[in-house]
Amino acid sequence: MNKKVKATFTAAAALAVTAIGMSPAHADDQRWCSTTGANGGVTISNWTDPSAKVVLSIGLNDTKADGHHVRIRILSEQHDGKVVRWPWRKHTGGAGTGEQWGTTASDDKGLFEIGVQVARFEGDKLLDSCTDWS
Repeated sequence: MNKKVKATFTAAAALAVTAIGMSPAHADDQRWCSTTGANGGVTISNWTDPSAKVVLSIGLNDTKADGHHVRIRILSEQHDGKVVRWPWRKHTGGAGTGEQWGTTASDDKGLFEIGVQVARFEGDKLLDSCTDWS
């Protein structure tokens, strides 16, 4: 279910993100980053072990009136160190708006690390991005 939000978010208000590092043994974890024109992150719940089906609350904000759209995706690391790049989620609502999604994720090769990538795009060309693996 997509929920469009017409408000400017801050990291604290939209995602209640704090700059703490947590291991998969914790119930909740957050990843957040900011790049030119975009910020966003994910709150991860139910991450009890690498085989868990985690609950993800994803938030993305467009922070610059520049005519570019913003995207976010989850990154994960499997038991062998392979990084999985999950599909991008796109927000085209314009500057000062954001979008939130709720979903789940699991991987039969394990979720040993979870990260987030936030980016600004021109069409399908990535202009700039940030990544957080906290």
